[in-house]
Amino acid sequence: MEVGERGIQGGCKEMRWRGRMEDGELVEMRKRTRLDNRVCTFDQNHMDMNVVLLLLVVVSSLLLGHNSRVEGGKRLSGKEDLELEKELKLLNKPAVKTLYTEYGDIIDCVDFYKQPAFDHPLLKNHTFHYKMKRSPLHRKARDQNSSKLTKPVSIGLKGGGCPIGTVPIRRITKEDLIRERFSSRIMGSADNIPGAHYAIARTGTSSNKYLGAGAGISIHNPPASGRQYSAARVKIQNGPDSIEVGWRVDPSLYGDIRTRLFVRLDAGGSHCFNTRCPGFVLVRSDMPVDMVFSRISQPGTSDIFVVRAYYVRDQVNGNWWLELGSDNTEIGFWPKALFTGLGDLANYVEWGGEVFSPPGTTKPPMGVGNLPIGTTKYDSFFIHVAVLNEFGQTVDADNLEEFADNNKLYNVLDEGIQKDDGHVVLYGGHGGSTDV
Repeated sequence: MEVGERGIQGGCKEMRWRGRMEDGELVEMRKRTRLDNRVCTFDQNHMDMNVVLLLLVVVSSLLLGHNSRVEGGKRLSGKEDLELEKELKLLNKPAVKTLYTEYGDIIDCVDFYKQPAFDHPLLKNHTFHYKMKRSPLHRKARDQNSSKLTKPVSIGLKGGGCPIGTVPIRRITKEDLIRERFSSRIMGSADNIPGAHYAIARTGTSSNKYLGAGAGISIHNPPASGRQYSAARVKIQNGPDSIEVGWRVDPSLYGDIRTRLFVRLDAGGSHCFNTRCPGFVLVRSDMPVDMVFSRISQPGTSDIFVVRAYYVRDQVNGNWWLELGSDNTEIGFWPKALFTGLGDLANYVEWGGEVFSPPGTTKPPMGVGNLPIGTTKYDSFFIHVAVLNEFGQTVDADNLEEFADNNKLYNVLDEGIQKDDGHVVLYGGHGGSTDV
């Protein structure tokens, strides 16, 4: 019998018998054929595995590229992506209930004792509880007066907010963390960074000590895009420690261009907004510290909206409380344990506007978007500017210094006492220049 080779099937040789062979030769040929078939089977399986592995690599690369793509065409490394996932698990606490706002925010109602503040190593053995109140403090009658020309803005979640015993925490997404990470490569945590501009009224270098400070802040929505932001704030400080409260338009921080409440902590190793790092202890169940302001002032009209924001240091335990609204609602506090300088009273306060854009780019507007002309009807402003002295008495913040680092773009005017508006500070600016 004759044997021959014919064609290729699956990459292996297909054998065909075509003639006569002796029996011994036939047995030997069959052995060789069985061996060739085993080799062919191995080659086919090996090739199939290579194809599968190649497909897995391609698909993984596509998925990783999709998940790690960030604004401006940058990509996160696989290590950075895993770090973000880990950070999200730490920031987003288990929710007792979840709320959805009309602005697209997801609000997790987190058990008071599981809120991010208590991740701070100095607060591990705290004795705080959700019914905490600040120790009583005397206030002068004029501190409760309301301006006849402005309207208080309503604050808080609709429908009553979260259940009693829980606090509202805005859920953080991976996109939030990516924006912040790439912004932080340009922006630092301290004031006077390149690209930042200020128009503020501030206390001088006297030896005065302050138990608190605050004002009514007019609410605006200046345009900001990319890595720009525009904010109005009240800031208190002692040495390296400072806390801030106000509103800001900040696409990098929030992922939108709405006007939102914010708080900021700079103390020890903590430098962050809102609840992004441990520190600020929420006690209210209906007021997130990064909520959207639904009403925006319209200069030249009767629609001028104001949020009152005050800090008050508890004279008994040294915690710094944040109070919002015309009824001085206690939102939460920064525990004394977080601070060195502010473990004592504050020795510096400022009221005014702050903006940022990367150096060499166009500067965003501040406040209402024009240089102040001397009236709360058209200017962005702080009214009822006041401090609490070391005895807990509300007194006028007199002898303030005006400071604007570029008065062609932004400016501030300390107008002093103005009838029903109390002490008034006007500020603002049109921005626009690309000069650093």
